[in-house]
Amino acid sequence: MRFHFAILPLLLVFVGCGKPARPNPSGPGITDKALQATVEQVPKAKISTDDSQLTPEQRAVVVAKIGEHTITLGEIEARLAREPAVVRSQFASPQKRKEYLTSLVQFELLAAEAARRGLASDPEVLEAAKQAMIRKFLADAAVDAVKPESLTDADLKAYYDANPGLYHKPDQVEVSHILVKDAATAERIAKELRSASEGASAKLVVAWNDYVGRLSLDQATIPYLGSLGLVSKAPLQGATPADLERLARVPAEVIEAAMNREIFTIGTPVQSPQGWHVLMVTSKVPAVDKPFADVKEAIRTRLVKRERDLKRQKLVDALRAAAKIELNEDALGQLPVTPLPVKGKGMPGQGDLPPGLSNNKQPADPTPSEL
Repeated sequence: MRFHFAILPLLLVFVGCGKPARPNPSGPGITDKALQATVEQVPKAKISTDDSQLTPEQRAVVVAKIGEHTITLGEIEARLAREPAVVRSQFASPQKRKEYLTSLVQFELLAAEAARRGLASDPEVLEAAKQAMIRKFLADAAVDAVKPESLTDADLKAYYDANPGLYHKPDQVEVSHILVKDAATAERIAKELRSASEGASAKLVVAWNDYVGRLSLDQATIPYLGSLGLVSKAPLQGATPADLERLARVPAEVIEAAMNREIFTIGTPVQSPQGWHVLMVTSKVPAVDKPFADVKEAIRTRLVKRERDLKRQKLVDALRAAAKIELNEDALGQLPVTPLPVKGKGMPGQGDLPPGLSNNKQPADPTPSEL
């Protein structure tokens, strides 16, 4: 079926609706020649036919004509191919296909009128086009870095085995402490914190922040409000040397007690060779044990992304090395800066929490949609 559309009525509907015509549209860089441009002079986007399911003859079928400008069946197929599967599934309906064609006609009409008014040279338009061009360039440059199907099960299993900490973790808790010398002081602090909290975690955290700074003997953790980080009874697979060193400084008595505490509660103080500890658990992280079969495709996605990112970075590095770049970083100091107020990310009245006093959640493997 062939569709024909009159240009003038649609232009009146889509462009001139509710606004008086301007005698001399003044888009940046507009010229008399640009003002005379017609819809058929707007360049058509290049549409890839690599994955087309139509024959060349079918792709060439004209389904809409606006003046001398045409929209072919191949163009519509290519545009739909860029839509998510859930969107494409809606076009099984003839009515939806007609609506989509109508929207394409509107798109072409408005693009042509915008170009006629000189907006093709508008700085904002050029900047948006430049950003789209860069995204397209980087995407095309990265595609050949590694194909998902080129990664074998052995490649994926090697990554799985080399990163046990991502897929196997014991139960963990994030705990903070106030270290004092004697039991009496620890009991007094615990009692006062319970009273100050009035059963509300936000009030408990506000009181805790004050007590840590004034009373804790552990100078190393005071800047972090007493945080000892994540601890667990079982050793962490794939732990970094820094993590192992940190965990070695946490007394076993503290770990044992913390694993059995509820979050944002103050229990009985705990004694260790270091002294007496008032503890507050701020989060719990359940154990993770993901078999290879469950994460194989997530690993494939991760490795593909990593290789493509590496290729992009090498490309950028090569371009920087070949280009003559001169920077005047001192001039940046002349830019006026108006800082925005930042709301705290912690509990009400608490402000931003340092490491160790956040609601810690373990990141899952990225899914293809996230990458």
